[in-house]
Amino acid sequence: MAYTVNKTNSSAAPNSYTVQDSILNTQTDIPFVGKGYAGYGEVIAENFLHLLENFSNTTAPAKPIKGQLWFDESTGRLKVYNGTSFVPLGGAQYQSTQPSGMVAGDVWVDSDTGQLYFYNGTSSVLVGPPSATGTTSGLTFETVTDSTTASQNIVNLYSDGDRIAIISKNTFTPQAAIAGFATVTKGINLNSSLSLKFTGTATDSDKLGGVTAADFLVSNANDTTSGTLGVLNDGGLTVGVDNDLRLLVEAAGPTIQSTISDADITFKVNDGGTTTTVMTIDGATSRIGIGNTAPTTKLDVTGTVNATAFTGPLTGDVTGSASLNLLLTGGTLTGTLISRTIRPSVDATYDLGTSSFGYNVVYAKATSAQYADLAENYETDEQYPVGTVVMVGGNREVTASSFGKRAIGVVSENPAYLMNSQGKGQPIALKGRVKVRVKGFIAKGDELIADNQGFATRVDANFKDKVFAIALGGNADTDTENLIECIVL
Repeated sequence: MAYTVNKTNSSAAPNSYTVQDSILNTQTDIPFVGKGYAGYGEVIAENFLHLLENFSNTTAPAKPIKGQLWFDESTGRLKVYNGTSFVPLGGAQYQSTQPSGMVAGDVWVDSDTGQLYFYNGTSSVLVGPPSATGTTSGLTFETVTDSTTASQNIVNLYSDGDRIAIISKNTFTPQAAIAGFATVTKGINLNSSLSLKFTGTATDSDKLGGVTAADFLVSNANDTTSGTLGVLNDGGLTVGVDNDLRLLVEAAGPTIQSTISDADITFKVNDGGTTTTVMTIDGATSRIGIGNTAPTTKLDVTGTVNATAFTGPLTGDVTGSASLNLLLTGGTLTGTLISRTIRPSVDATYDLGTSSFGYNVVYAKATSAQYADLAENYETDEQYPVGTVVMVGGNREVTASSFGKRAIGVVSENPAYLMNSQGKGQPIALKGRVKVRVKGFIAKGDELIADNQGFATRVDANFKDKVFAIALGGNADTDTENLIECIVL
């Protein structure tokens, strides 16, 4: 007669198994023996043995039911069937991927990274360590001994095994050397051997570049310095709320400039405790007053003037050696004129000799010249403006330059020395300081080469051997023709 074997959980599916007479029911891994089955003793004994050994094998039982145990010989772990798969009993699973069949609260260790995870019912959450390499990262707490054998509690900040910083409430020297931390100061200490820096914005600092904060000049209050203050650019510095006074360096040299329209520049001294105006430069009239603040001429002096030479009418007493003015209108002065300084009565108006009557040999020492270039007359194929760059060519001797050609010089405005002065043509500066026509951006100090239509331009890397001049000034306007001072080499 058949009988029924019922599960503990009557709600399970299936919740029972029916065993027929004289047969084995093999619906589970434990065969159920039917009434009158021959050889039942061996079957029952094996069933007990399998239960004792928990189906110990390298492969899982083929017909497990929920709650069934299995000792996995390949991992050496006891597992239980949860209705879907066999999962370990107790301890963390150690494998390279998340185990299957996990329930909330299960833990496992990633065998590739050495990191511990727990399952929250949805996904695995990293517990630690933070670094996948298995090296130390994050904060650790440590007690070290200082050079006085006292214990010091510190907090270490690690990144991938490197000690980045030490945080301490005391300053001390470690008894045993700590790499990168010869001395630990109160606060946050960075590892000196890793060249670390704080990145961000600091609202205050005790030092900057090793210099204490008190040793810096402040910009919003009165301050002093015992060192030398330098402004290492030609733009200079300005003084005043409205930048009234400017000290700068221009192409011609250092400049003192009043930037306010018609504003005076006044020079004062402390004369025996009294502030006294010595000189005034009148901004509205461009006049200089010495001893007065309202000059009426280009140079207006109130007081006694002691000089070695004068020009123009003089009033008052003149002390020292007076000069003899020889006035001759027309006629000829014969004989030898013995004199000291010979000068014209008006600047840049009269000549020494004429184009038809010149002196023969001049015995003299030239120590200076009003202009700055050495020039020679050359015939040009047309009349060119001052500053035009020329080269050999055209239907005369020289013509306006072309790009990349060898320039021989520049049309001079006022040569300091003119060779071939009786020759035809225009004075061409061969050496010295002259104005040069340019287009395009030019910076002071740029090397120049010839460009088209008699202009100069910045040197091209392929024409270094064609450099004929160096710019003394600059040209910021890239479209308009300008004249700038240059040195013709």
